[in-house]
Amino acid sequence: MKKPFIASLVLGALMVAAAALTAFMAPAVTQADQRARIDLETMIPPEFGGWKIDASTAGHIVNPTVKGALGKIYNQTLSRTYINGEGERIMLSIAYGGAQKTDLHAHRPEICYASGGFDISNKTKTFIDTAIGQIPVMRLVAKQGARNEPITYWIRVGEALTRGWIEQKVAAISYGLTGKVPDGILVRVSTISNDEQDSYRIQQVFLGAMLQAVRSEERFWLVGHMAP
Repeated sequence: MKKPFIASLVLGALMVAAAALTAFMAPAVTQADQRARIDLETMIPPEFGGWKIDASTAGHIVNPTVKGALGKIYNQTLSRTYINGEGERIMLSIAYGGAQKTDLHAHRPEICYASGGFDISNKTKTFIDTAIGQIPVMRLVAKQGARNEPITYWIRVGEALTRGWIEQKVAAISYGLTGKVPDGILVRVSTISNDEQDSYRIQQVFLGAMLQAVRSEERFWLVGHMAP
């Protein structure tokens, strides 16, 4: 009884290995080549839903500690600080890569911030409600000296919205087995505040307003085809 079971396991493993090898040897199809070009500067409005670019920070990099890391695999980046009528500020960072072949886990905010000397805590997977549906996000807190920075982010890999190393790897491997090279985008917002829960509340409001402000035909760049 054991021999047929073991033989079945070995056969199954060989089939998976063969499929993976075939996909690896096949010419890669890059999703980005099949889509219109993205322009982050024009896609994200400078003003929406009571938020506008903070003129006092215009032209500045939101967080210099992660710029170099993002630039290694992403083709295009956008960094802005927005402010609302109550004086609340949100730092927005978006980075797009047309061919996500490399180890994306090395460019997650918790890794980039840690490499910049920040202590990372309270990392949590959750969802935020928006007008276009629930968005799976990762939340964490980066702290360096007196600077306390609650962060919300997600990474789209192809059509999948991912949080953390495992979800990113599963998405990347799934595409690899089909011979396709997925594109990807990192969407991150953060706030300088010691009140973490209030920061997450503000970030959710901001992200909901931003997604509604982006034209429906371009929204898939941020969240895949979950967009209506």
